[in-house]
Amino acid sequence: MSRRALVGISAVVMLLLVSALLVVQRSSSVSLTATELALKHINPPSSWADPDCERLRRAVRIAVGASGRKAATNRGRLSADEIAVYRAVLLQWNSDARPLNLAERTLPLDVTSSDCECLKNFDVQNLIGASHPFHRLTRDAFPERNIRVVDAAKQFDMVQTNDPHNGMAAGKSVEKAVNDAFTSGLFSVSEIAFDKDHQQALVSYSFVCGSLCGSGGTWLLERVDGVWKRTNRTCGGWVS
Repeated sequence: MSRRALVGISAVVMLLLVSALLVVQRSSSVSLTATELALKHINPPSSWADPDCERLRRAVRIAVGASGRKAATNRGRLSADEIAVYRAVLLQWNSDARPLNLAERTLPLDVTSSDCECLKNFDVQNLIGASHPFHRLTRDAFPERNIRVVDAAKQFDMVQTNDPHNGMAAGKSVEKAVNDAFTSGLFSVSEIAFDKDHQQALVSYSFVCGSLCGSGGTWLLERVDGVWKRTNRTCGGWVS
């Protein structure tokens, strides 16, 4: 066989190989959403450690950033577990059963600053799912007489009016100004993320009673003998 024939055969073989590679590449190229990309980034080989949970937090930030351009969706009625978790939070925080104004709409769960130890048992999909939609809280889910389910915007106007600074400026004692601020304060809860076994729950809360009056945090709860209880693990918090 001549050299020219060999060169021709080689060229044909190379063209066939290149064409095959292009076909494979095109068939495997799929457009992924930001959430799908985030999930891919959070599912590396098991040998890849994520000791500070930064890879998990980044995946949540990417997905929430993409969904933030859309209106949050109402998840409908609360499940029995969600009601039980919220009641456990209210009972723990408001153990003296004082009157409490509970915002009728849940907030997104923000895990970007939560302690890593609190996040390790949660799938990124569950954390993302609690970071954008919302529930409406209704009176039938919280029938306790000391709990008032209120419109957050309207109640916040009351919070500003009864800010302790304003009360003291109007001549109230410090104790009276603070008590009035607490009485009109607004308590809000976030969406809940459950672990895959539905034995742990991550939820945030905030209580605002003025410009420099309030606190908040993220709690990890566990189901113990069928009852949701707060763990001793610190997941993050703030005070103003």
